[in-house]
Formats: sequence, C-alpha cells, structure tokens
Amino acid sequence: SERASDVNDNDRQTRLEGAEINKSLLALKECIRALDQNSKHVPFRGSTLTSVLKDSFIGNCRTVMIANVSPGTASCEHTM
Repeated sequence: SERASDVNDNDRQTRLEGAEINKSLLALKECIRALDQNSKHVPFRGSTLTSVLKDSFIGNCRTVMIANVSPGTASCEHTM
C-alpha cells in the first residue's frame, strides 16, 4: 500500500514516491473506467504508466496480472 499513514519514516523522498504511485494508479483507474463505459476519449496521457500500457488496452494483446499476496495476518489489510 502506498498510503501516507503506512510510511513509518517521514522521509520526503518516500512520500513523494508514494504520491507518484498513487497518481499513476488513479490515472490507470480513469483509463479502465473510460474503456468500460465506451467513452470516446480515454486519458492515456494521464501518467507514464497508462502511456506504456496503452497498446495493452486497445491493441490485440494478451495481458497478465501478477499479484503479491501475503498470507500473514499483519499484511491482511494490504492484500485485500
């Protein structure tokens, strides 16, 4: 998880990296929503992540999703 409250260290660089990850994930969500709703415009330029994945969304591609799931109870909140 990249929530600010999860960062034990108040390191500025760590917080900025977390904010950039969240920005990319938000842009990814917006692209997926636009594709699901058959929107005329899909905001692929919202982040580097969505720009890189553009061909996977609209092309004739196969996409694989990889998840990192921890069986430990301490990580339960982050894997759900």
